[in-house]
Amino acid sequence: MDFVRPSAIEIGKRSLSLPLYFPSISSVKTALRPMDYLKILGSFVGLNSQFLISAYDLAAVDNPEETKQFIKAIQGAGSVILMDSGNYESFWKNDQSNWKQPVFQKMLHTFPYDLAFCFDEQSPPSSVYEHIELVIARYNKDQSEAGDRMIIPIIHGSVDKLPMLCTAVAEVTNVSMLAVPERKLGDGVIERARSLARIRFELNKLGRYVILHLLGTGNPISIAIYSAMGADSFDGLEWCQTVVDHDTTLLYHLSQSDFFAAQTQWGDISLSFHARTLAHNLEFYIGWMQRLNKAREDNNIVDFCRFNFPERIFTQCVTAFAWE
Repeated sequence: MDFVRPSAIEIGKRSLSLPLYFPSISSVKTALRPMDYLKILGSFVGLNSQFLISAYDLAAVDNPEETKQFIKAIQGAGSVILMDSGNYESFWKNDQSNWKQPVFQKMLHTFPYDLAFCFDEQSPPSSVYEHIELVIARYNKDQSEAGDRMIIPIIHGSVDKLPMLCTAVAEVTNVSMLAVPERKLGDGVIERARSLARIRFELNKLGRYVILHLLGTGNPISIAIYSAMGADSFDGLEWCQTVVDHDTTLLYHLSQSDFFAAQTQWGDISLSFHARTLAHNLEFYIGWMQRLNKAREDNNIVDFCRFNFPERIFTQCVTAFAWE
């Protein structure tokens, strides 16, 4: 079934254009503390209107009340805050035995946010029916705690089962948005894009459009490919782990940001090395997503990829996905 893909998602009183990218804040595999990133993003509210922060990291802040007021101020300035379940951080910090759903729900009551991911199970039951029941039960518990704020189910599973799992959860819960980890879609970007297309095909059989979020997707080229194949929303750490070359859209080691500083005004501003680099990256992502939004609105994402990808990459996409 064909749908007119929505051009925006309504979050409270805000309307955010689709496709949508949330720069992620995390204590795992990053150079600064979460609060440092939060403060930098807070100073660039005009440059970026949304971001993701982990409930696990919020639970560990030194001054919860100060953090709460700071997030409220950012919201007041126009930012949309997506709260993550924290299971990514608890896994890498070997703290899963302590990070449980009731603790996550306490964060839902402690800190401000506009929407949040459901408390997910990264090692779900092998039984499909038990898996679906678990996701739905956790979603219902979190949504009851969140009130009128949107809770987004996260679906983990094997490549072959994800289309059915996503459709079943969306059908029972009637959610307008759900999420899957990019890494669960396959080994390489081509396999992942094809898996994503299968999920979108099955979701569209519901007779309504379900917004699909990919967890851990922050590479600009991947965002564009997955947008063409049916994804709508993304979050990733690339914005703070690497530096982007505005001319080629390719990512380089963060320490190499000196080579690209002249591409934006931020290279000449008196800020710390990290702040300049993050502003440089955010300026790219805001422009990239705006142009991708326009391409989606005009129904020509493939042409967007044609004009913005390196030729070798686009040629392989044409062959792999039968793009015309």
